[in-house]
Amino acid sequence: MAAMAWLTVITGTYIVYPWYRAKPPAGADLLHYPRSFLLANPNTAFWHKFGMEWKEHVAWLAPILATAVAYIVFRYGARISNDPKLRRALIVIFSIAFGTAAVAGLFGAFLNKVAPLR
Repeated sequence: MAAMAWLTVITGTYIVYPWYRAKPPAGADLLHYPRSFLLANPNTAFWHKFGMEWKEHVAWLAPILATAVAYIVFRYGARISNDPKLRRALIVIFSIAFGTAAVAGLFGAFLNKVAPLR
């Protein structure tokens, strides 16, 4: 999951996100510029101000936390099965990583419904 989370976040940040942030030329149809489309309407501005902020910043927690769990599992291996506190901590950290990824994915789906890339 750590590798896939890194791939997803990096792809979204450096390949997809620049399309979202593109500034429309004067007189352009805002439907082709999702960020501008969202911010132009007070009823949809929330989707940019909260949804994209989550996707831009908080979603980076998923690969960071998943990598931390992967490192600990790699480093301590079978010893984790004998340490219930460490095992619970890893479950909590991995659950938080999964949760942030899931929420970022949901926001992405919602944002695509409100202002799809055209």
